[in-house]
Amino acid sequence: MAFGRNFPSKAMSEHEKFVVPHEIDEILDRLPPQVTLHVTDHILSLWFPPGPSNGVMQGRALARALSYAKSCACSFAYHGDVGEGVFSKAILPED
Repeated sequence: MAFGRNFPSKAMSEHEKFVVPHEIDEILDRLPPQVTLHVTDHILSLWFPPGPSNGVMQGRALARALSYAKSCACSFAYHGDVGEGVFSKAILPED
């Protein structure tokens, strides 16, 4: 399986990195408004270690996920009640 770029974040030391498969980069780059990408806790833990714990995603893991989402022009929200993170894009206002 091919993996995407190593994505450095200001929220991490220069020695820490995380890897998200490049296919996800492509999906998020093309994600239309009102469509969401839901990612389970297990996968979030692999992409943004240490990931969620006991229904909470915080600290470095959350900072990494937020930074990654921003790099793809998306937002990220974690929903501990269902054990998943959600990437989405805002609806653009009509002129």
